[in-house]
Amino acid sequence: MNQTSYRFNFKPADKSQCELVHEWLKQDYISKWIHGQGLKNTLSGLEKFTQYHAPDKEHDRELTITQHWIGYDGDKPFVYLLTSNIFKNSGDEYTKYSETSGPFITLDIFICDQQYLGKGLATTIIKQFLLSHFSDISEVFIDPEQSNERAIHVYQKARFRLVGEFIAEWHSVPHYIMKLKMKDL
Repeated sequence: MNQTSYRFNFKPADKSQCELVHEWLKQDYISKWIHGQGLKNTLSGLEKFTQYHAPDKEHDRELTITQHWIGYDGDKPFVYLLTSNIFKNSGDEYTKYSETSGPFITLDIFICDQQYLGKGLATTIIKQFLLSHFSDISEVFIDPEQSNERAIHVYQKARFRLVGEFIAEWHSVPHYIMKLKMKDL
């Protein structure tokens, strides 16, 4: 789909934005959910991605590293998103909840500019991001902590459905696995 018809646009993160992402993730309302080993993994992955990924390269459906995205309102960066490709025969936790042969991805989202919080934009952001860059994907998985009721509510509004739960290796608290069928968007 043509993303110019959307309010928000999304581009792969580049090396010049690493410091911005680091600052965003230090904010209290974000660091509550991403810290410790999960934060280390994310920042290490960001570094690896920005070294690997050419700035104007399209999404690579075969890429095995996490892909890091920045969302913009006009020219203003305000949201950080992460996607990972899931491969059907990988033995990944998510594959047992898939109803299709793929392709599918995981998604994480952080609205990092506080001016955009509490305005009911998260559902719109998720939909626009997925439709503009992942319209060929069959299913999207997201895995909030069970105690993150606000995020769970937003994901349900975006048509994600609870399909399972697990204890994350990077943070040993219960998480839900939620799934969105792209045809439901």
